[in-house]
Amino acid sequence: MRRVQKRYQRAICVGFVIGIGLGGILSAGFGIASYVLKHQKQETVEVVNRNVIQGTVSPIENQSEKTLEETLAPTKEPEKIATLTFTGDLMVHDYQYKSCYDAATKTYDFSGNFPEVTKYLETADYTIGNLETVLGGAQIGITGYPCFNSPDSFADAIKDAGYDLLTTANNHCVDRGVSAMERTITQLNKMKFDHIGTYKTEKARNKIFVKKIQGIKIAFLSCTYGTNGISFGESYHVNLLNEQFYEDIKRADQKADFVIVLPHNGTEYQVTPAVNYQQQYKKMLECGADAVIASHPHILQPMEYKKVKDADGKKRKCFVAYSLGNFISSQRTVPRDAGVILTLTVKKKGKHTAIKSVDVIPTWVRMKDTRGKNNFKVFSVYDILNCDQKKRKEEISTKDFNRVLQVQTQSTKTLLGTSYSVEEAKESYSFPVEKKNFNLVSK
Repeated sequence: MRRVQKRYQRAICVGFVIGIGLGGILSAGFGIASYVLKHQKQETVEVVNRNVIQGTVSPIENQSEKTLEETLAPTKEPEKIATLTFTGDLMVHDYQYKSCYDAATKTYDFSGNFPEVTKYLETADYTIGNLETVLGGAQIGITGYPCFNSPDSFADAIKDAGYDLLTTANNHCVDRGVSAMERTITQLNKMKFDHIGTYKTEKARNKIFVKKIQGIKIAFLSCTYGTNGISFGESYHVNLLNEQFYEDIKRADQKADFVIVLPHNGTEYQVTPAVNYQQQYKKMLECGADAVIASHPHILQPMEYKKVKDADGKKRKCFVAYSLGNFISSQRTVPRDAGVILTLTVKKKGKHTAIKSVDVIPTWVRMKDTRGKNNFKVFSVYDILNCDQKKRKEEISTKDFNRVLQVQTQSTKTLLGTSYSVEEAKESYSFPVEKKNFNLVSK
C-alpha cells in the first residue's frame, strides 16, 4: 500500500506540473481526482479479489464490494404508470330530475344514479367526464332539453361516483346564459373538481391545464364546435374548435409529457364519424396530442390507433375515440341508452411517454325499475349478465334484460370490431394494439 501511496503522490505532482503548464489549476485538480478515484477503485478491487483467492476475505465481503460498485453506477428511473378513465355524456333531462325530486324536502337526490359503476370510476388514478348541462342555480328554474339547467346535487352525485375532471365546453354550456355558465365554474370550484373548456377570465382560458398524475405530466384541453347559436359575450368564455385551439395543443405539447384533447364535435346519432371529423382529430394529433377522446354524437362510435410522424421524423402511436356515447341521460332511442367506460393507461420511462393499453367496459342506462317507475341507474353490461338471477329480476325488467343482451353484442362490435356473445362476455375488454381501422380514413 505504501507503493500505492507513493504512486498517488507522484501522480499529484505530475498533475500540478501539467496543470500549471497549461495555465489551469482547476483542470489539474479534476485530472488528479479522476486519476486517484480510478486507480484507487482498481487497487481496492484487486486487493479484495486477491484476498478472496487467498481465503482472507469471504465471498460475502466481495459481494459487498460489488454492491458498492452498483451503487456508484447511474440509477435507472423506474417506469411510471397512470390510469385515466373516461365516460361519455353526463346529462339531465326532464325525466331524470323529476324522478329525483323529493316534494317533502324540495330537494333533488341523484345518489342512486351511479352506485353500480362507482367501483370502476373511483379505482382509476384520474376520472374524466363531459358535463353536458349547467349549474345555474334553482332560482332561474331547473330545466331539461333544449336549454339545460341542473340541480347542484347532480354534481354531488358525480363527485361521489369518483369523477375528478369535467369538461364544460359543449353545445349546451351557455344554454341559460353567461351568468349560469360562470356559476357552473364557481360550483365546480367549491366542490374541488378540476374543469376545462369554459372560463370566467382570459387569463384562465390562456393557461394550459396540466395535471401531474403518478409522476406523469398530462395536459388536458377541451373545446366545442359551437353553442347552438347562443352568443356568449367574450371569446375567452368558451373554447371553440378553431385555429387558436390547434395552437393551444402545440403549447400543451411543450409543457407536458402526454396531451389529451377532449373535443365536443361530430354528427349526432351517426354510427361512424364523417371524414371531416376524422381529419380534424388527425390534425390535433399532428399538433401534439397523444389521444383524442371526443363526445357529442350520443351513441358509441369506433376507436382506432393512429401513427403520427412528428417534425423530427419520429413516429408516435396515438389513439382516437370518436364518441363514448351517453353515460347517463333519458334518451331511449336505440342505441342512445348505451355507453362505455374507457380506461387509458399511460406509461413513462425516462423521457419517453406513451400509451400502454386501452380497455373498455360497455355500459347501459336503466330508465324504469321493475315497478315501472322512473329510476335512472347506470350498469356495467357484464354485471347485469352475471349477477344473481334473483337480484337481476329485482333490478331489471324482462324487456330491459333483452335490450342488455343486444347491447352486449352491439357495443363490442362497435368498440372492438368483433361482437362478443353473452357467453363470451368479459368485465373489461382490451383494445388490441394491432387492431386495424374500421374502414375509417387512412393514416
